[in-house]
Amino acid sequence: MPAIDAYSSEEMTTAEEPHREPFFSIIMPTRNRPELFNQALRSVLAQSFQNFEVLVINDGSSDTHLPQYRKLEAEAETRTHWHYQPQRPNGHGPSYSINTGAQLARGIYLCILDDDDSWEDMQHLETAHKVIEAADGVVDAYYSNQAAYTADNQRVAGPLWIESLGNSLQTPNAPFGTFRVSPKVLLSHGGFPHLNCTIIRRDLFMQLGGMDEGIRYECEVDLYLRTLSHAQLIIYTKQLIGRHNVPRADRKDNESTMANLIEKRLSQVRVYEKSLALSEHPDVTAACQARLADLYKHLAADSRQRYRYTLAVLFARLALACRFSIKWQAYTWYLGVLATVRGK
Repeated sequence: MPAIDAYSSEEMTTAEEPHREPFFSIIMPTRNRPELFNQALRSVLAQSFQNFEVLVINDGSSDTHLPQYRKLEAEAETRTHWHYQPQRPNGHGPSYSINTGAQLARGIYLCILDDDDSWEDMQHLETAHKVIEAADGVVDAYYSNQAAYTADNQRVAGPLWIESLGNSLQTPNAPFGTFRVSPKVLLSHGGFPHLNCTIIRRDLFMQLGGMDEGIRYECEVDLYLRTLSHAQLIIYTKQLIGRHNVPRADRKDNESTMANLIEKRLSQVRVYEKSLALSEHPDVTAACQARLADLYKHLAADSRQRYRYTLAVLFARLALACRFSIKWQAYTWYLGVLATVRGK
């Protein structure tokens, strides 16, 4: 495993140099959830580090909810900027909204916070600022963690996203638990950082082309893989900085609940196929190939359960092409026999 560098206490500084432009631009996409959004906004404004601007991107909220947003806007601080997108049945999607915010942003670094979540660590931005300023190079990305809670306020057992990475980073005397990490280290633990826990240099974000607006489910994975393919310096912190409220499955007001399981897997296939085809970073392409093998296996199993044996064979062969094994080859042959005998 590549070496992991922990920042020493001597490298940290509490001095905050003034910037003509805000250091952070916090992008907050929101749609039809003014009460939850207000809680998320308050968690941003309560941060101990205050050199930031907030970009509220209202993704076409309905006439029922717009008055509440307008009221919040009227009461908001001057550094909170509001942008309203036209109404559409399902909105423009998080990627489009984040890209809109990035275009309007003036900060050096972009942060993103969902309208139904919150930052619970009031020193989150202060810590990130200190680490970024103390780094021995230009920090491209800064990743942290968050805790997830169900609708009845029960914490979801972890580790989640990239939280498991922290269990293997045991370097002593690392202030705030911050580490310089490589793409290989990040990818070796699986998962990905949630957008709430992502800080990315705006110039790099724009160079990457921003978010892929054609991807709604797990659009953050696509951004993560492209960032790892191009970033030169990445910082990871073990700190749990936020609270993620798990969307209720019976409410179709979130990208993770609007799509069924097969649609989600197909969206994930697109994400990983895209990075596999376009990335030139060997660690990223290897991770994409392994993930695609797992996804195609799931799709093969789904197709078999629906008695679509010919389709199951197709997905099984794709999985075999991504990661060969004698056992899976035998299973692919078995599916082929089922397809021949049953003719489906």
